[in-house]
Amino acid sequence: MLEIINGYLMVYFIFLCTLSVLVPYLTKPIVACFVRPSNDERTVWSEILKLKSAQQNISMKEEFAAYSKIQRKINRLELQLKDDSQTRMSRSLAIKSSAQIAFQVAVGLVTVLSVIWFRREPIVALKGDLFPLGTVLRYPSEMPNAISTHMWVLMSNFSIRTLLKPILS
Repeated sequence: MLEIINGYLMVYFIFLCTLSVLVPYLTKPIVACFVRPSNDERTVWSEILKLKSAQQNISMKEEFAAYSKIQRKINRLELQLKDDSQTRMSRSLAIKSSAQIAFQVAVGLVTVLSVIWFRREPIVALKGDLFPLGTVLRYPSEMPNAISTHMWVLMSNFSIRTLLKPILS
């Protein structure tokens, strides 16, 4: 029923289509390496923890002035930490989207160039008559009842996206 004519190309295009689907999930760990909290953020966080522990040792009723002075320092440092983390998160989003776009463009470019390069190579030949769809499935290949690289990439891409959607969602 099915004869694989060019197995290497079949696996190659399946790999490219799978890679195209997985690009957003592969870029997350890469981006995570670039957007860790800075030393300043860690220093501010440790200072906040020290001030909070010092504040717990002070009675609010008996030493209100010292308690509120420490509280104002804590509030100021927490505001600074919040601003720093928001800046880091916006930078993270920019890096993540740029990396995803770059990888997606690279994979798409390799796929398009490969389809153009191997455009006349049939991937699979089907037994039987594919009368209404035979010409569309084999174009531009000349082999009857064959599936060309164009159609193979379209079918593989659709199938892989459909199969991986429940897993990746």
